[in-house]
Amino acid sequence: MSRNRIRGSRLAILLAILTLVASACVADDPAETATEAETETEATAADETAAEDSGQAEGESDDGTMADGDGTVEVLRLAGGDFGYPSPFAWVRGPGLIQAGYIFDTLLWQDATGGFIPWLATEWSASEDGTEWTFTLHPDATWHDGEPVTADDVVFTYEYLTQGAGAGQAGFAAGGLRQVASVTANGDQEVTFTLNAPSAAFEEDVAASVLIIPEHVWSEIDDPAERRGPEATMGSGPYLLESADPANGSYLYTANEEYHLGAPMVKRLEFVPVNDELLAIQTGEVVAAEIGLEQPIPEEQMATFDEAENIGRIESPGDWNLALHINLDSGFPYDEVDFRRALAYTVDRADLVDRILFGRGVPASVGGLAPTHPFAAPGLPAYEQDLDMANELLDGIGLVDADGDGVRDLPDGSPFAPQLKASQRFSADTPQLIREYLLEVGIDAEVVILDRASADEAGVQGDYTLQLHGYGGIAGDADTLRQRFSDQENSTSFNKAWGYSNADFDALADQQLATLDRGARVDLVVQMQEILAEDLPVIPIYVPDRILFYDDTVFSNWYYTPGCSPCRGSRNKHMYVTGHQEGF
Repeated sequence: MSRNRIRGSRLAILLAILTLVASACVADDPAETATEAETETEATAADETAAEDSGQAEGESDDGTMADGDGTVEVLRLAGGDFGYPSPFAWVRGPGLIQAGYIFDTLLWQDATGGFIPWLATEWSASEDGTEWTFTLHPDATWHDGEPVTADDVVFTYEYLTQGAGAGQAGFAAGGLRQVASVTANGDQEVTFTLNAPSAAFEEDVAASVLIIPEHVWSEIDDPAERRGPEATMGSGPYLLESADPANGSYLYTANEEYHLGAPMVKRLEFVPVNDELLAIQTGEVVAAEIGLEQPIPEEQMATFDEAENIGRIESPGDWNLALHINLDSGFPYDEVDFRRALAYTVDRADLVDRILFGRGVPASVGGLAPTHPFAAPGLPAYEQDLDMANELLDGIGLVDADGDGVRDLPDGSPFAPQLKASQRFSADTPQLIREYLLEVGIDAEVVILDRASADEAGVQGDYTLQLHGYGGIAGDADTLRQRFSDQENSTSFNKAWGYSNADFDALADQQLATLDRGARVDLVVQMQEILAEDLPVIPIYVPDRILFYDDTVFSNWYYTPGCSPCRGSRNKHMYVTGHQEGF
């Protein structure tokens, strides 16, 4: 049985540190994931009080965080936006989920290493066959109203999300919850999840993704997505919501001084509306600015940040992609693999990286995972632009220019005029450039730009033939491939591959999820990517790099969470709470 532990109080942490110093021992790294039943590790903790004897400058932590003399940062002001209401049921996309996570906790969390660390749970274990996972809750965890967090709350959360009023509203965690057969409370502080089958992705898909909610509040709520006000944001997390104005892009959070992991180091988070993040950090309006996923920033402007004495910079490989989705249920020619391959040979993805991203990114892998993913398949087709090949493939399926007007027609002679839908949330230049590429092979596509909500809804309903979707998760657990391409019947996500079905892929997808041996699982996931590269139900376009600038005189502990699950990016609450990048 594998197990991970964390000390239950600040006093215990301090005593542990003093004991280690006295014995000249070096602590092990924080908790490893509990995917192999025979492995047992203990999560060690570090406390900012250790900095007092380190000889460092007053106000600076051991990892560079600038703070007041008592080790706190009073205010972090960040760029806001319309991310929905920060309840577990009303947030919008990744940024909204991040903010809901400031208020509500999950059983586990991830730090700068990407490894799982204790959070609402102090320890967890898996049975030898991987079908049972048991979690022990932190004894000091309470809801913001002072009521204790119990195992019954965890059981209620699962039932509310799968059978109750919250059914169908689990967001990123929906796929993981379908793996769970039952959840049982073993007293007040211990809970066991029984799975339908072993799951290599359980920690990420459920334990670190499901926001735990209080039974004594939500058991009376039948309209979770519509509920607003104090009861909808009464969680157990490190921050309390002071105010929210999604339409204005403004959110204010204050520290929960009674937090079970200790009072957060950052006392106030202010998300404010700004027109230009990069300009806002230069003027001191915000303390951090992230280059937008497709934001075209010239090198001259980048250089001004490098020259600024107080501006730090971190970069990370991308975990988000823009992808061309093809609705195979739309019939001919979308259900023809040679049509999809022709599109792949037509769209110049390298050119888009240069023109849209200013070279700060890479063409996406047609296997569906981030190119830097540890499970990414080597040697997949690059589908570099080859218009001769594209024309040959289109001719071969009967899409020819029947009337000599330079535009291809359907085999019956009627015009072929597909729509290319896209969201106004993303670059308007990309769909226009794709239209230009398509014209080079005789396809005249109409570009239709939708507002964000309409674009997402079109994806959920399959109301498109061709549509550009942008989404993260491609650097997270590889089970994302199963959820997007295999679990079609259950998927309610806008990024599902509409109409795609491949029995070999489905079998591999189920097998990899139940395979706990990492090497064997990698082999299976590689085969899945090879099938996708051949079938091309979706054509991934590009993956922008992640770049964050920050004022290091205020706070310098920023990091990107490897894998971004679920989309924690550069706003991971772990850094705000602990003042560290790893562990506690």
